[in-house]
Amino acid sequence: MENQDLRVLLLSVGTLSGHRQAAEAIKETLRKLYPNAKTQNVNLFRYANSFWVCLLNGLYHAIIKFVPWFWDLIWDSKEVYWLTYGLRSILYQLNWFRLYREVILPFSPHAIICTYSLACAICATIKKKKRSDFLLAAVSTDFTLNPYWFDNSVDVYFLPHEGLRKKLIKEGISPGKLYTVGIPISMDFSEPKNEEDLRKKWQVRKDLFTILLMGGGLGMGSLKEIVVTLDSSHLPIQLLVVTGINRRLKRKLQALESHLNLPLKVLGYIKKVDELMEISDLLISKPGGLTTAEALVKKLPLGIIDSLAGQERRNQQLLSEKGVTFELKDKEDLIDLIQGFLNNSFDLTQWRQGVSRLARPQATQEIVEKLVSLTKERKDDSKISGSTH
Repeated sequence: MENQDLRVLLLSVGTLSGHRQAAEAIKETLRKLYPNAKTQNVNLFRYANSFWVCLLNGLYHAIIKFVPWFWDLIWDSKEVYWLTYGLRSILYQLNWFRLYREVILPFSPHAIICTYSLACAICATIKKKKRSDFLLAAVSTDFTLNPYWFDNSVDVYFLPHEGLRKKLIKEGISPGKLYTVGIPISMDFSEPKNEEDLRKKWQVRKDLFTILLMGGGLGMGSLKEIVVTLDSSHLPIQLLVVTGINRRLKRKLQALESHLNLPLKVLGYIKKVDELMEISDLLISKPGGLTTAEALVKKLPLGIIDSLAGQERRNQQLLSEKGVTFELKDKEDLIDLIQGFLNNSFDLTQWRQGVSRLARPQATQEIVEKLVSLTKERKDDSKISGSTH
């Protein structure tokens, strides 16, 4: 198979989610490395049963808001996985056909990359029902996976770290299906940049300790409270706050700006997060998979706040155990962390050496190259098999 014949379908959900951003990063890297390949990045929910989509979204947000401990309990529970097996099978049966008819059948992909577990399960259902021969790849966008990702019809899993690979092998997953590559992020994060030019562009002072505050694409969490806390600390710092699409939060912070003692720059939804990380000394954020992977690649210290139940708390647990992030439980933790940087009591050089063992700046490129290689092998094997009959 020639590269210009390659067709790759990427399946994710949402428009601002980490799943979507990871799929976009893979798509852009595919286009850069294999410009003749054809790609599509599709939102699974556009082709799913609208009732089920509304139900699942509503249920998830209600649990996260009112009983987050319950979501933490069931997120990776194997008991719950098996108890809900029948219900999930019905869910997959109700949601596979439109995706197959309107996307997969006309595009006829050689490979499908899923960055969301439900997309992976539905594509596995399609493979079994239609006996399709496309390569089905699962790409983790967090530092762990729950049981809903796994199916015998999945051909390859791209994993964030070696510890997860060893764990999955012990649980019976074939080692030949597992590749440790890291979490896919935009290649912009690994490209060299001129820090002085970026400071001028974003109007950031060089003489102040720069803190980047983020709450994901939705601008979630206690960002306003943190700004107030840091302002009252009277430390020599400046803040960059990314509010995502949370316009209400952005307006509140802009109204607060003139009353603060420290320099504050409020930004909405932006795509140049790599530039902001380049000129920052500390990131304070939820531990979303992509955000943490980006910070690790930039070797930017990360203080964790407002972890969502489920995958984010699993991310927080692993990263804290590795000693590469800082869990901020209260205001005192936050102030102590910043003071540690300001008075040089924190060994940043040693910390960055530890981060290097977990950061994977070439993750997206490795996924693309391995995917192309596996797809070519699969196609060539099919030709050989066909010629012998």
